[in-house]
This record gives sequence, structure tokens and C-alpha cells, in this order.
Amino acid sequence: MHMKMPILFSTGIGVLGNSILLSFFIFTNHKLRATNQIISQLTLANFLSVLSRGIPMTISAFGVKDFLDDTWCKIDFYLQRVSRGCTLCSTCLLSGFQAVVISPNTSPWDELKARAPKYIISSCLFCWVFSLFSEAGVILGMTGPWRSNTSFGRTSDLIFCTWKDPVRNFISLTTFRDVFCVGLMICTSIYKIILLRKHYQQVQHLYRTSCYPRASPEIRVTGSILLLVFVFVSFYLINCIFAMYQNFFLYSSSWLVNVSAFCVLCFPTISPFLLSSRDSQIARACSAPTDRYKHEPPA
Repeated sequence: MHMKMPILFSTGIGVLGNSILLSFFIFTNHKLRATNQIISQLTLANFLSVLSRGIPMTISAFGVKDFLDDTWCKIDFYLQRVSRGCTLCSTCLLSGFQAVVISPNTSPWDELKARAPKYIISSCLFCWVFSLFSEAGVILGMTGPWRSNTSFGRTSDLIFCTWKDPVRNFISLTTFRDVFCVGLMICTSIYKIILLRKHYQQVQHLYRTSCYPRASPEIRVTGSILLLVFVFVSFYLINCIFAMYQNFFLYSSSWLVNVSAFCVLCFPTISPFLLSSRDSQIARACSAPTDRYKHEPPA
């Protein structure tokens, strides 16, 4: 298959990048900022997404047939949906929280700014619980390979598994969750862009002098989150187009399924590098072993 190398590459890079970032959050010795608490949940969801979707798609792309039975199809697809839901909720939560953080003191969000960090853990927990329960219905809709399931009527072939009655499963509670979260991400992103533009106009005269002030940590983090949301929404909309075409027209060629899976893998593969490159706390921790090695005296 033409897509086997891109899927293999994105799976390998995604597992590596999210593993490194997840290890930082697990073994760090200092308290994480509120923003990084959300990012840790996003990283865990991305890691599960790459494992549950990338590994089966890689095995299938290399020509292995019928390697998952009914039970494993249900487990794998359930993990795919739960991790995807948590990725969506965590990205939405991250975008909304950062919009509150950088809002001016005169805004209506000023009172929420001081209280918001207290609700981070409970909000992340809600994302996981909601995804676990809202996606439970897909277990009943998944079966084994296509050739053993020709009597189910409307089905969608996912190459290594089969989805019964895809239209009914596509239009569900999770659809309203997705619309709400994507809409909220777009609104908060527009709000942050407006605030950043006002900030730029206020400090623009400083850039005409010989002193070039560095952007504050909040501004750098906001920029990386805006980029993260843009990447997520872009790949999400592309995947939605493929999913609607597959589910409503019941056209499931191997090329279409692989391209759709690759689009889903792109965000969890790219996101750890987008986040770590512009977060000073993560960057310092990741570079600490190298810095210690450079400063060690020769034996």
C-alpha cells in the first residue's frame, strides 16, 4: 500500500514524542503549572490514540489480514474513540483556560482567572469520565473483519474491523460534544487573537528602539496553543469529511480508510513537538541532562 510508510512513520514518531513528553510529566520533580496539567492529559490521550489507531493500521498496511477478532476490534475501537474524545476535550479546555489567563483585569473573566486553576484536575477528570461513558455504545457496533459480517445490512468496512449501522453511530451524543468543543475552540482562539493584536499595538513603539523586548511566557504559550488549535481543527475537519463520506455513502476503499487514519494520526504526532518547543518549563527539563553532561569536568 502506498500509505504504509507514512502511517508507520507517523506512528513511530508519535509514540516517541508522546512517550518523552509523558515521561517528563510523570517523573518531574517540580510542580507543574496549571497549563501543563492540561497538557499532560492531552499527551496521555494522544499516546493512547497513536497506539490504538496507529499500530493496527500499520499492521494492516503491511498486508496482515484478520489479526483482530470481534473482542479485540471492540476494545481497540473503543480506545480509539475514548482517546479521540479526550484529545478533543483537553484541547478545548486548554484553549479556554489560556483565554481566561491572558484576559485583561477589566474583562468579565477577571474573577474566573483566580479560580480557574482550582478546577483543572476536576475538568480533566470530567473529560475522561464523559468520554468513557459516551463512547460505550460503539462497543455494540463493532465486529470482526468484513468478510465474516455480510448479514448486518448497513456496514462500514474499516479494513481490519467492521462498523455496523455507521450512520446511527455517527449521529450521536458525541456529535454534539464535538460541535460544542470545536465551536468553543474557534471562539476562544478568535478572542486570543484579538487580545494579542491589542498587546502588539501597545508595545509596537518599543520595537522601534534599540531594545527588543522578549515576549512574556504567557504570550509564547498562547501562541503555541493557537497553533495547536489550528492544527487540531484543520485535521479534525478533514477527517470529518472522510468520515461522512464513508458513513453516509458506504464507500470504504483501503486508500480512503488509510488516508483518514493518517489524518487522525497527524495531530497526536505533531502536538508534543509543538508544545515542547515553546514551553520553557518543558524545554529546560528536557535539556537538563545534556546541560549537565556539558558542564561535567573531564575524568
